[in-house]
Amino acid sequence: MKIVVINRDPQSVKPYITLRPDNAVLRNNDDFYLPNFSNDIICNGGIIVRISRLAKCIAPKFASRCYDGITTGVTFIARDVMQNALSETRPTDEAYSFDRSTAIGAEWFTPEQITEKGVLEMSINNNSFDWTIDNLKEVIEQNIAFASEKLTLKMGDLVLIANNTNIDIKVGDNIFVKLNDLQTLNFNIK
Repeated sequence: MKIVVINRDPQSVKPYITLRPDNAVLRNNDDFYLPNFSNDIICNGGIIVRISRLAKCIAPKFASRCYDGITTGVTFIARDVMQNALSETRPTDEAYSFDRSTAIGAEWFTPEQITEKGVLEMSINNNSFDWTIDNLKEVIEQNIAFASEKLTLKMGDLVLIANNTNIDIKVGDNIFVKLNDLQTLNFNIK
């Protein structure tokens, strides 16, 4: 199982992909412990889609056949590690592929439960932001098609469509995430 994260650079309309291994999964609303190798951890929220069959070079109109669940996710990035790696022209994987760096929602929607508009609400200590996604199914299908052009998606893989609104976190924070009024995540930073 791999986690395919689809990011969007604010300076470009083109998305890009980063990969996270299965050791990056944080499940069941377990607490997230700040790693000791970084002093600057940020997070962002997104939509996660669970792949249910092999997908390679799938057209968007057929992508609906390739997934069976939707939830939310929160990704954690060691910003200082990322900046050091970039300044030394090294790969940045260590900044986001560390243990338990991707929280996966505990509640899943079926594709039939998804409405035309998706509203992801993320709150950290009652400071919240909303990400409204018009044509949610279409967005999911376009992102699955994009990922399947680059990689073979296999049953059990997760595709995370990131919001890229970076939020600073610290010990004692509580992260609460809802998708269309269904609570999917509620965990603490320690």
